[in-house]
Amino acid sequence: MHVFSLRRSTLQPRLFQQACRLASTSTRRIAPRNHRNKRLAARSSPPARPSAPVDDEEEEAVRWFEQDVETGATRRIAGNPEELEAAELRQKIAALEQELSEYQDQESDEDMLAAMEPEDRAKMEKALAVRNEQQTELTNGLNVSLDMPPLTVPLLKKFNMSLRRAALQPHSVARRKDLWRWYGRARYSIPALSSMIPKKAWQLIWDSQSVESHTNPERLHHMAQLLRDMTLVDMEIMPEQSLVLIETLLALDKNEEAVASWQYIFDSTSTPSEKVLALGVRLFAQNDRVAKANTIMMQLFDRFPEHDPRIIITLLSANLRTGRDETAFGCYVLMSQKLGEDMNMEDYDVVSLTFLEHNKKDYALAVFRDMMLRGSNKEVSEQFLGASGQNDAYEEVFKRMELLTEGTNDLKELNATALKALSALPRPWQNKFFYGSWLKKLIGMGQLEAATKVVELMYERGIEPDAKHLNGLIGGYFRSQVPELEDRGEQMAWKMIQRRLELSYRHRCIKRGEKVEDIAPSIYDTSASNIGDVEMPAHLARPVPIGTIETFNVLALQYSIKENWALIHHLNRMLRPAKLWLDTVFLNHLLNMIFNTYHDEKRLWQKFLNKAKHVTGGPDIETYNILWTAQLEHLNPKINKENKANTGYPSPRQLFGLMTSWYHSKDARARSLLAPDFTPEVFTKIISSFCLQKDFAGCLVALHGIARMYNAYPDPELARVILIAVANMSEAEPVTLRGRRGRQQLPASVARLKTTSKVMAELANRRAEAAAASGNHIESMDVQARKEEALNLLSEFLRLVLVKQNKNSVDVVEKEIQEAAVTCQLPGIVTGDKDCSNVVADLNLELVLRKEEEV
Repeated sequence: MHVFSLRRSTLQPRLFQQACRLASTSTRRIAPRNHRNKRLAARSSPPARPSAPVDDEEEEAVRWFEQDVETGATRRIAGNPEELEAAELRQKIAALEQELSEYQDQESDEDMLAAMEPEDRAKMEKALAVRNEQQTELTNGLNVSLDMPPLTVPLLKKFNMSLRRAALQPHSVARRKDLWRWYGRARYSIPALSSMIPKKAWQLIWDSQSVESHTNPERLHHMAQLLRDMTLVDMEIMPEQSLVLIETLLALDKNEEAVASWQYIFDSTSTPSEKVLALGVRLFAQNDRVAKANTIMMQLFDRFPEHDPRIIITLLSANLRTGRDETAFGCYVLMSQKLGEDMNMEDYDVVSLTFLEHNKKDYALAVFRDMMLRGSNKEVSEQFLGASGQNDAYEEVFKRMELLTEGTNDLKELNATALKALSALPRPWQNKFFYGSWLKKLIGMGQLEAATKVVELMYERGIEPDAKHLNGLIGGYFRSQVPELEDRGEQMAWKMIQRRLELSYRHRCIKRGEKVEDIAPSIYDTSASNIGDVEMPAHLARPVPIGTIETFNVLALQYSIKENWALIHHLNRMLRPAKLWLDTVFLNHLLNMIFNTYHDEKRLWQKFLNKAKHVTGGPDIETYNILWTAQLEHLNPKINKENKANTGYPSPRQLFGLMTSWYHSKDARARSLLAPDFTPEVFTKIISSFCLQKDFAGCLVALHGIARMYNAYPDPELARVILIAVANMSEAEPVTLRGRRGRQQLPASVARLKTTSKVMAELANRRAEAAAASGNHIESMDVQARKEEALNLLSEFLRLVLVKQNKNSVDVVEKEIQEAAVTCQLPGIVTGDKDCSNVVADLNLELVLRKEEEV
């Protein structure tokens, strides 16, 4: 997509703007996953991507360039040119508004009227009269007049002008900030200013600075300063302003001054107002003066019985801070009595959370029991909980029960708290939601026997566990690595799968109108030669829930760890009679089984093409990790004895293109979640595959594509992989070794590796000198800039290698890189510096490399 700037084309006719998206229309290659008749492999003519508005998450995918029309040279620029143009227009509009406000006087109005037609002039004169009358009414009495030295006269004029503008535009953030700025300057430079400010001007400044907004972060400091200034000149302070002063002092942690100010207001009147008493309760409660706060609260409720009882919560918190737990619970009882039917779910939540914050779980449980007694009836509870149905009401209660056990690491305490909370529930409310939370916490703590007892308790209470509950428990059994628990988990999983097969069989017979036979499909329906020596499980005493695809995944993970590939194959056979769709996790286990069992890359690739388009959720990073692992084995002549490098499996460019198309088929949110899964192991396997094929143009494109898509950059270990590959260019069959993060090549000649490293070092020195000459020292760059510099260093090194391979033809090299980018589904990608260090023009490095090779 090309975006042209009208402004730039007018002012700079030799330049134009174009937006190059990494997620361009030509990179959307992968077909929809749910269509069986579509192929997943990359095709030569990609489908057009439907246009969609770019949101904030896709902002990093738009990169802007400036191109010379005659030479075709391009350079990257920072920022959207349309946004830059809009910013310039906004600045011009602001300047015009400023100029208009400065020259808006009687003379300018007369000039405007003189240029108008008689009919329009009469209407405009009437409108101007109304405007002038309104402005006069707003600004009358605001002017500050003093006899001052000539140097301070302009400052006073600015202050008066800011008062006038704030009066005319009371809701303007700019006018509020401007007024405070000029008030502060005038107050600093003119000592007598406060005594000469009219009362109306004080009120205007107060109203302007007391606005509660995120655009007024210094509100409390400004109000405190205004109150001090008004007190110095004996300006009459309204009662509301006095209370604001106390709240301001509290917010600024000036507690002693706040207490003194409140006591002065309280003593100055025989009948303190409701607001003064309520503020006193809060003030003394926050300072942990509980007795004084309690006395003021009793006085408040005696004189104003209708006052909101929720003010008692502040006193409840103060009692908990000072260790008066029983008094705190008495505060809750008092608030509950005063609120009566008006006490809602949020009130219970606030009280319960207050007790939990101070680790008083017994009192929190008591509040929870009161809450459940208040809402135990179905109709009452749904209205009380704000739920639309009984299931929603269960969810609301379930969330609050989770809070009671949150942060508990002791098994006895957890079980005791959970059982107490469970006993508070009416019998119809005891459902699987709470038990699931309890199970999850126990499994996470490694208390598998306790979790098993919770499952037994569910059965005793007549609540049948869901499959997700037992799947989590089975996974805990497998992770324990205790043989007895592993056997128990395996038996439970196979029993759940058996129930799934029986249910599917009955549904199939009913749908076909056939008689349901006693003998249903079984997990035993296979020959012993296919499943090995593992004994199939026996029935359990308790009925188990029907298995899900997650049950298959948990079993398959266990068999993958044990490398029992035959049973994974058997699980795959059970999917069809169980009427379950393959998901991403099981697809990965299946591909891993095929790869480790047959070591046949062609068979693995065909299985991927046949299965991936029907998979729920589609492939993921782990799927492509398996494919790149097979790619390494496919390309390595020492492992692939039959030399099948050109048949049956896609090339690294094609596989990377498929992976790129899959990436661009996802939305912005899904892409952001892929970066953590793209591990250094996957990165190394991709680059090693290109190096094994000696495809350095594709390697260059892949490096930049990975950086843009997954925000992953090469590290020194990956750079060494590339150096070794360059050093082994002349080897027909390079020696290989499986390294820590992928299979890496070993140099046949240590001398060539040393020479290649010297070339890389010389490039790094030249780039550092060039950066220092432009004022950008590499040592002072931030982390992201250093990563980009390392990537560009590798890019220039690979370009030098490609120039050597193509007999110093730079144009041929760039054409080859563009062809690799198209095949990798990244046609518009920028692949770093073409020749930052002028190495292509100065081929001394290349000659040194060639001479040492001859030696």
